[in-house]
This record gives sequence, structure tokens and C-alpha cells, in this order.
Amino acid sequence: MSLINRPNIVELDAYSDPQLEYSGNNGLYSRFTNALNTPILKAKSVQVLSVNCINTAQQLNDQSQLMFFYYASLTLAGIRTAAQLRCVRLHPSTFTPFSGFTAFTRNRYFNTVQELVAALNVAAATGGDSTTYNPRWVANQVTFSYNSDTRKISITGNSSFFVAPAAADDSLVQDFLNNTGSFTSQRPVMYGFNSSASTYAAATLQPYVIGQSMNARLGWAMGYLNRGQWWGATSQQGCATMTGIPQSGNAMEADASPILLGSQNVGVYIPETTGSGYDSMRNKNLAASVPINVAPLNVLTYLTPGVENKLMSVPAELYQLSIELRDDNGLPFFQPPSYNVQVVLAVKYDDDE
Repeated sequence: MSLINRPNIVELDAYSDPQLEYSGNNGLYSRFTNALNTPILKAKSVQVLSVNCINTAQQLNDQSQLMFFYYASLTLAGIRTAAQLRCVRLHPSTFTPFSGFTAFTRNRYFNTVQELVAALNVAAATGGDSTTYNPRWVANQVTFSYNSDTRKISITGNSSFFVAPAAADDSLVQDFLNNTGSFTSQRPVMYGFNSSASTYAAATLQPYVIGQSMNARLGWAMGYLNRGQWWGATSQQGCATMTGIPQSGNAMEADASPILLGSQNVGVYIPETTGSGYDSMRNKNLAASVPINVAPLNVLTYLTPGVENKLMSVPAELYQLSIELRDDNGLPFFQPPSYNVQVVLAVKYDDDE
């Protein structure tokens, strides 16, 4: 039964949020709010009926997947040390450099694995980065390649260097990102447009997430303590591959194929439902998980299946409703203000059958 202040269906639209263009300092938004002309009174539950948005997921997430970690040494034994940890990285797609600065390689939409590998080789070569802002980068130390038959990426150590991909849960990698242990002022930073000086201290820290890296996206997904199927007497803990053996001069093929999919789902959250739903990372207020089944920059449309999944923790009076979007990693699923997001909700009341 629909009465005054008791609508059965509510449409929420990002374009109806007057603060949309001001919601984030990166020029993007992942949350919007619609003020209701009249409050919704005594609602019992809400349920997402449909979601319509643009798939903005990049193949490598700007917030967590732009750093590739490896160890490099001229000797095979004892390769895993803090001094020998290296990082090849891409800058976020939204990065704007300081005027005249060119020593960077920016993340972007990659149509093929070959395009991604080409970008990584630019980032790994002279002029692709700067030791001032990425102290763990060594130019021309490694080369990436792609085998279209096996559909796997490989890494090769140059100039007689042995290389060993490092796991994201490796304690040295985590110390590096946490700026603890043997690492001080080593994390990659960005010499951006607003930097006050061309120094490490004046640059902006590059986003990262502990426990995540580019390695897994490229096919090196082994954990630090995991001993692979082909582990042997000369294998080394810290070489996160199926063999555990660092290589020099030979292409070290990844254990798995690369995954050019920045996110498989978009989580839709309604803050006003005060904890009705949880995701696997314990973010509250989950209302729906929308599978991404279209190519980047295409319209993603979702209709709720017939099974009811109502959120029951609803305030007695609703004066506004907000929508938040998150990716598989629990990070904001950003949209530029030129892209609209529309969410339709069903609202039910105590006396509804």
C-alpha cells in the first residue's frame, strides 16, 4: 500500500546530488546522496531492484595493483634480503606530473596483455621511473615478455642478475610498504603537479594496499610460505614461484595467466541501513553485489533476481538515501562526474503483505 511519505519504489540518481563534483579531490566520486523531498516514514526494509552504471574498472587498480616486487642479486644464494628488494611500478591513471617531469609510466586501459607488457618494459627501462621517487627501482634490470601460446607473462633478469618475484605477503614487502624494519623513506612517491620541491620528502605517497600487488595480476600469485609443486633442494623461500628457484638470463614464466580484470564485481552499499549487510572485508551496509559482465567503459546493468534479499535495519524516518560503490578489494569504485549511476530501491512497510 502506497501512501503519503510511504513510496514503494525510490529511484536514486547520482546526477541529483548537487555536491557530486565536489565529493573527491581526485575529480571522481564513489558515493552520492539524494535528499528526499518528503521523508520516508516507518519503512521496514529496502531492497535493490536495479543498478545502472559505467564499468570504470581498469585492468590494474590504481589504488592497490601498480607495484611489482622482486628480488635481484648477482648471486643465486640468499637472494631474499631487504637490500635486494626491487620495485617496478606504474603511476596511477589520474597522476598529473610536475611541469616538465617525464620519468614516469602511467596506468591506463590495456586492450591486450601485449600492451600491458610494453608499458611495464617502459617503466623498467631508463626514463621509465626515477630513483629519487622510487628508491627501489633499478633501470634495465629486468625485461617482461608475453608468450601468446602459453598465454603467460615472463620476467628475465638482465646483466647476469638473478631475479625472484616476491609475494605480497612477504614480511619484507610489507615492511617496505609500512616504512618499518630496514626500510626508511623507501616507498614509491609521485612527483606531482603540486609538489613544492623536486625531493622525495616533497612528493606524494603512491596509494597501496598491504597484502596486494601487481604480481598476482600478472600471474605470480604464490604466497610467501607456499612451497610450489616443483619445489626442490635449490629452491629458496621468498622466490614466490612454483619452483622457488631464481633465474638469470632465462625467461621466468609466471605460474598462471594474467588477469586483465580490475574488478569482477561492484558492491552497492546503503549507509542508512546501519549494518544490514556485510562484505568479506567487513564493510557494512552491503545491499547488492553486481557482477561486471561488460567491457570497460560500457554500461553495466543489473536487475535483482527473484529471490528477495531485503535489508531490515532501516531507521523509522529517512530524510536522505546514499549509495556507495566499492570494488572486489573493498576500495572505492570511482566514477567521473560525467558518468551517471542510477539505483532503484523497493521499500516495504510493516503492514505490507
